[in-house]
Amino acid sequence: MFSDKLPITYQLAQHLRGEIIRGTYPPGTKLPTEVQFASDYKISVITVQRALKTLEEEHLITRKRGKGTFVSELPPHLSKSKSLSTLDMMFSEEFNNETEILERKIISVPEHLSDVFSHEKELMFIQRIVKKEGVPISFTNHYIVPEYGKRIPVSKLKRYPMFRILRENLDIPLLNVEISIEAMPAPIEVSKKLDISAMEPVLFFTALLYEKNGRLIDIPEIYFRGSQHKFSFGIELAGR
Repeated sequence: MFSDKLPITYQLAQHLRGEIIRGTYPPGTKLPTEVQFASDYKISVITVQRALKTLEEEHLITRKRGKGTFVSELPPHLSKSKSLSTLDMMFSEEFNNETEILERKIISVPEHLSDVFSHEKELMFIQRIVKKEGVPISFTNHYIVPEYGKRIPVSKLKRYPMFRILRENLDIPLLNVEISIEAMPAPIEVSKKLDISAMEPVLFFTALLYEKNGRLIDIPEIYFRGSQHKFSFGIELAGR
């Protein structure tokens, strides 16, 4: 079950954290003993104790002397009722007034994007954090062609996803979008922006957005808090 690339304490804490958030262990549930966890996962009791201490510090469990360890009520930002559709956030969601624009400037085309932006010399770089009830839920680096990026008011960046801004506010005919999705440990910079533990799992989305003439005009690199998002989609099968 455990990888040899990460500390087992960390992996166990993340596993149990996920079980609690998904409702496998509902609030009020008494968890197995440390000895039972150690036996089930074939690890040491000390490792279990350290993992449970992490969950206790996150207020996910309460440890009662002589009674055992119990699951706490989920903090508001982890409640299932507040789960967000990642695709809605990428394409249609309207943000609240907590959104922050950290950077907005013209830069040379970054080396990791030089192949796909081979016909561009410069891009507008926009860095944005979207929050909900004070909790950062996504952190984005946008790379957009300057002639469009310069036309976007900061007020729009704070309110709408880039897809909506380009299509609805700038009235740019869009051809298609290519999306890549990856689950990954949060890089150090991202963990600080999202206010999560280093290496905590995040959903990493990248997209290539093309206008009608086939020109690539925008690439967002979006990191979503894994605990706050769900990914869902439908496939139209009629007539196939």
